[in-house]
Amino acid sequence: MWFRKERIYADAAAATPISAHAKEELVRLLDVYGNAGALHKEAVAAKDEMEAARTTIAESIGAHADEIIFSASGTESNNIAINGVLRPMLQKLGPLHAITLAIEHQSVLEPLRALKAEGLSTTEFGVDAEGLPSLKELKEVITDTTVFISVQMVNSEVGTVEPIQEIAKLIRHVRKERGENGLPLYFHTDASQAPMWLPLRVEKLGVDLLTLDAQKVQGPKGIGALYIKRRTDISPVIRGGVQERGLRGGTPNTPLAGSFAAAMKDAANGVEARAAHTAEVRDFLFAELKKKIPDTILNGPTFKDRVANNLNISIPGLDGEMAVLGMDAEGVAVSTRSACNTGDESPSHVIQALGVPKHLSKTAVRITLLPTATKRDASRIAAAFQKIAKRYKSVV
Repeated sequence: MWFRKERIYADAAAATPISAHAKEELVRLLDVYGNAGALHKEAVAAKDEMEAARTTIAESIGAHADEIIFSASGTESNNIAINGVLRPMLQKLGPLHAITLAIEHQSVLEPLRALKAEGLSTTEFGVDAEGLPSLKELKEVITDTTVFISVQMVNSEVGTVEPIQEIAKLIRHVRKERGENGLPLYFHTDASQAPMWLPLRVEKLGVDLLTLDAQKVQGPKGIGALYIKRRTDISPVIRGGVQERGLRGGTPNTPLAGSFAAAMKDAANGVEARAAHTAEVRDFLFAELKKKIPDTILNGPTFKDRVANNLNISIPGLDGEMAVLGMDAEGVAVSTRSACNTGDESPSHVIQALGVPKHLSKTAVRITLLPTATKRDASRIAAAFQKIAKRYKSVV
């Protein structure tokens, strides 16, 4: 009997399907139509739902509700963090310095580069072959005018789990050396890829600003959040209203906020078990790939320093984009890089920063599993890769 196999979605780093709980909340809140900024009954109902969502998200990362603002995406949260902190400082103090990693998401790299016109110099700090920075060398590039450091908690392409707590410790040491009258040094992390796989407690992490994105945690698209630690000096980025502590004007989206909160609450529950299960499937998948295609190469960190659901591989002689198209035809969704950079014909800036040889720079394929992935799925993914490798791989 002929039948069509179900597709396997293995591009969770780009976006995740909305969970049943988050969808249920979204549908429930579609009837909450009041503008939370008004004073009537319908407005109060909307405001109450917004504040409940804010509280739930705050609790999921160990923050206070007044430290959470909503945005339209993780990209917007990164822009608010960078521009909201740095632009007023540049206007007041003149030329300043910021540090980020060379493998950061473009929503961090591009806003920092754009501030060059306003007097900001930025060090895009190099990493080793696993995507990790040298903390000793990082300390050496901090100058007297360094006021902002941004490091993604989990790299979106190769899954490197960065040493956020160790960097925070280094920053605390610099602050102590500067004293009360010295320049501030703010620490931001884009944690969009982290909530489903790593426990998030902002005080333990030691960050001042932290980005979240609903679509990465089985929530809806079109909403993100930014944690802003109390006493962080930050100015409005979107003007025209007093919403979100005056930092982001505009009518809040109550249904998306509530749905996001439901997804974050679920993500925070059972992190360790979810990560352990998915890592087991991921490890099995890599073993199957090596068995079927022995020259498969793992890009980035060892599994010890890699987020549980991530594999980034190269098959010598198999073009990455051709692999993605071939896998799609076989019913498996994977990608070559961050979805924000799809269409860029140059090799991934992350893969280049890891020092991957030039002849392999366009062969990288990212596989990011959902928590529902099984070993049966892994076997199908490996078999599909074997099939397209035989079909499209060139001699190297």
